[in-house]
Amino acid sequence: MKPKELEKSYRKKKHTYHAYIDNIKKRCKWDIYNIINATLVKNPYTSTFLKRFFTEDYQRFNKVVLFFKSTAQYYVKNFYLFVSYFVVLIIYKIYYKKTRKYDVSTIIDIFGLVDKTNQSGKFNENYLAGVYEVFEKHKHSYTMLLRLYGIGKNPFKLKRFFEILNEDKRDFIFEYELLSLFDFVNLLKMIMVYPFKTLRLLQQEKNEMDRLFNLSLIEDIRYCSFDSFTRYLLGKNLAQVDTLKKVYSWSEFQVVERSFNFAIRNNKKNVKLNALQFYLNYETYFCAFVDDLDSEMLSAPHKVYVNGKYYLQDRKKVEYDLGVSLRYKNVFLFQGVKEEKNTILLGSYIENDTKYIIESVGCLDNIIFKNHPAVDIKKFGKLPKNIMISNESIYKLFENAKIVIGTASGTAVEAVACGVSVIIIASRDNLTVNPLVEYGKGKIWDIAFSKDEVEIIYNKLLEYRSNNQEEIQKIALWYKENFFVEPSEERIVEIFIREERDAK
Repeated sequence: MKPKELEKSYRKKKHTYHAYIDNIKKRCKWDIYNIINATLVKNPYTSTFLKRFFTEDYQRFNKVVLFFKSTAQYYVKNFYLFVSYFVVLIIYKIYYKKTRKYDVSTIIDIFGLVDKTNQSGKFNENYLAGVYEVFEKHKHSYTMLLRLYGIGKNPFKLKRFFEILNEDKRDFIFEYELLSLFDFVNLLKMIMVYPFKTLRLLQQEKNEMDRLFNLSLIEDIRYCSFDSFTRYLLGKNLAQVDTLKKVYSWSEFQVVERSFNFAIRNNKKNVKLNALQFYLNYETYFCAFVDDLDSEMLSAPHKVYVNGKYYLQDRKKVEYDLGVSLRYKNVFLFQGVKEEKNTILLGSYIENDTKYIIESVGCLDNIIFKNHPAVDIKKFGKLPKNIMISNESIYKLFENAKIVIGTASGTAVEAVACGVSVIIIASRDNLTVNPLVEYGKGKIWDIAFSKDEVEIIYNKLLEYRSNNQEEIQKIALWYKENFFVEPSEERIVEIFIREERDAK
């Protein structure tokens, strides 16, 4: 199915998709195995059902053969990770020597980037940059719970990581501190039974949608996250910490957050779970949106803080509130485009999409390529002669931009909010990850469904902005006001400190 046809299919059938999955969630048993099931979570990158449904991919497979194949892949991956997890525990016990200054009352649940920390020789947490300084100023105690990211196949790199953290003045807690031998037995049991627990969700095949669901359900076994098991055990263990009152978790509401929330809410009623969604979201990133059914299943946080007014959801059982745009303060500092001379090409964390947008701009000149920081630029080989690589900040690039081209990147919203025109390149492989909304479409931004459309839309947007600068600035202001919250000290205090003090 071509990208434009896929987009039409999505618009036509999205409500049917959500209703179908939600109906299964309502009827199934609410246990850890269904909470973390890849097909039910609606993550477009960890389930084949979403893509098969919208592309109307009705291929037929032998489900028994597929089950054994998916289960074998699942066991190989998870048994390796099980052994690696045990190795990490040993490294932690040997090399982490730090003791805490405070009781564990308020937890900041965030990623710990292992490679970046080892390279710099210092632990810097950039997801919530600006919050910790406010904590220090107001003498507010907290404990950081780090999700170790970047271990890969070499857990021994944690030796250096833990040595660096030993020198950090802040308080930390790790899941390894709380683990017991029984936890490893329980972890092994969950790994073993998960594929068979999945079969409980098989539907009677009354129509093609049931058949597609069953096929994907079995196929998705291989995508089950090992971390969803360990985070469940972590949540259970933290629920036994008497002093714990509040958790702030960086949240895309994936299985690692759902299993963690489920464990705590099942075992301790007086801990308030706050989800921090201080990022630019996408309509098709379905798993990130918390609904009342998730709350009934006890997998949801109690409160969700979002990056702007547009993301507020009307829920009865989950509270949504404005957060603070910690990672986007430059949106409020940007002084405007100085000279419109360059085309900025933004790489995505989805490598195939980045390769495609590089192929799609052969008709243009003066292109500057800004690669996604999480992707090795070597994977794209030698770039065409009309493309120059830059390591400048995106806001420096915006100063001389006439158009930004990208896909699957929240930077498109930043560009529009700064008054820069944007072209979104539709994905060839999946639903297009577009962070922009209908407002301003055809004026400050548009979407190209093929290479042939890129130059046409490029010229169309340039012509519009040259004749309608006042309208361009109006649209930019609307995006700034609806998708961002200025990261002031007052707002940080309101979210993290004042509410907690008022509760006491």
